[in-house]
Parts: sequence; C-alpha cells; structure tokens
Amino acid sequence: IFFISRQRTPHLDHQCPAAQGLPHPHSLLRLHPASSAQAQYHRHFLRLFVAAPPSFYTEAMGKNRVRVKQMGGPKMPANPLADLAIPPEEMIHLPTKPDSNSGILVWPMSETFSMVYKKFSAIYPNYIDSNKTVKLGRRIAAKDALPEPTIQDIHEALVSLNIRHAIQPHKGYSRDASSRWDNPGRVLFDLEGAVEIGVINVKVYEAFGLGDDVPEMGDSGESQQDENGKGEGKGKKQLLRQLAQIIRDLPSRQKRLEEKAKTLEEEKLKAIKAEKVATKTGGSGGGGGNRKKKGKKKK
Repeated sequence: IFFISRQRTPHLDHQCPAAQGLPHPHSLLRLHPASSAQAQYHRHFLRLFVAAPPSFYTEAMGKNRVRVKQMGGPKMPANPLADLAIPPEEMIHLPTKPDSNSGILVWPMSETFSMVYKKFSAIYPNYIDSNKTVKLGRRIAAKDALPEPTIQDIHEALVSLNIRHAIQPHKGYSRDASSRWDNPGRVLFDLEGAVEIGVINVKVYEAFGLGDDVPEMGDSGESQQDENGKGEGKGKKQLLRQLAQIIRDLPSRQKRLEEKAKTLEEEKLKAIKAEKVATKTGGSGGGGGNRKKKGKKKK
C-alpha cells in the first residue's frame, strides 16, 4: 500500500472521482458515501490501489481522466528460466511433413485428369537398389541392380519404354524408414499396358505372378518343372531388370553421380585441411616451441 495523501475526502464526485485528488485507501474504509454511485467508485479505487505494487502512482490528467504509471522499482522477468532457453537462431526447425498423396505427376500429361492409376503396380527405388538388402526391399539380384536409383531415373526409363505411369514424390517404402528422407517417392505404372504393347513378353496373369504356382492338368512332372522354370523372372521382375539396364546408361544419372562425387571430394579435402590446422595449433600451444635444443656447440 502506498501513500498518495493522508488528507481525507468526505465524498467523491461520481462523474470525476480523481479530479480533486485520490484519497488514501485506509480513509476509504471510513467513508460513508451518500449515493450508490459513489460507493461503487470507492470500491473500485480501493481494489486498484490496495492490490497495486509500490512502484505505481497516479496523476490527474484533467477533469475526467486519471492515469496510472509504473515508476522504477524491481521488475520480475517474464520467465525465470529465460536464460536457459535456446536462442531462436540456434533452434532446429524441422520441415513440415508433406501430404503423401500430393504432388502427383502423370505421364503422359494428356491423361492428367483421365488416368485411373490407383490399380497400377508400384515401383520403389529400393526394388532395384544394389545397396539395399532383400529385407529392405530389393526385388532383383544385386548384380542386375544399380546403386542409388531415383524416381526421376525410373520415370525416364518408363518414358523410353512408352509405359503409362504416375509419380508420387512424397511416398516412402514401409520396410526402409530412411527411404522417406534419403530417397523418397514411388512410381505407379500400368503393368497390363506394358504387356499389351509387348514390353513384357508374358500373359497378363503371368505378369502378376499367377502362372507359376498353377500346374496344368494332364502333364507330366518334368513338363511342369520346365514350364515353371521358364516362368521364373517374368512379369514385374523382368521389367525391373530392363529398367535397371536403361537407368545405368542415362546421361542425367551419370551427370548427377559425377557432381555428387565432386562434392564428396571437396568435403574430404576440407576435412583434411581442418585436421592439419587443428594439429598445428595443438602442437604450438604447449609453449615449448621456442626452447633451444641442448647439445654440443659446433666449433
């Protein structure tokens, strides 16, 4: 409680409570206002000044206004742990996760609004990546695969084969969590259309892997084994091998790999230079570099 004035005011004007100066809060307790409006003003100013800290004071600004100011005094910080907070420039801001069903690109572009690609077969880059294991999604032999293929490479290979497809750049392979960040995306292609145009030389049911496990009645066991042996590698795996062969010779892929190798070499050289500088500064920091070597003087 602070002291404005110990002069008691017997009553306050209900239109201008602070025009003649504000009474001391203690004196308000002993006032007997003549009207309910004055009593309301008394209660209002009593709550204001009793709860206010000592650093507040009031001043009259005219007939109908009063202003409350804060002068000096100790100020508590808004957050006592503000010194322990991480500054905004050092905070890690992760990018927002895009919608996996957004950004779909269709080839040919003339079928952007007419193509029904939901029933197409999917190709993930992991299917033909030689750096991945079978557990992580590789579908063909490592000798037939190639390292680090992208959905752009698969797209260009499918365009060269004239196969209808749709690109989903924000998808990721479920078995490999790193593929969602390092090499995201998948391609949905028209497998039936590839069979119809002759890119895959099998029947439609064999392209989906249905012909290898269904033996024909009336044939001997040897003929069934021969037919099943011929059916191996057909369908989707046959197309994956063709895509790997085409992607290996793409000029855009070769250019990308050359740029990546160049950047890796530059980073390696920078790391070596930084190590050399660190070793030099560490060796000279002992303070014994200017000492003379002890030994016999030359005559």
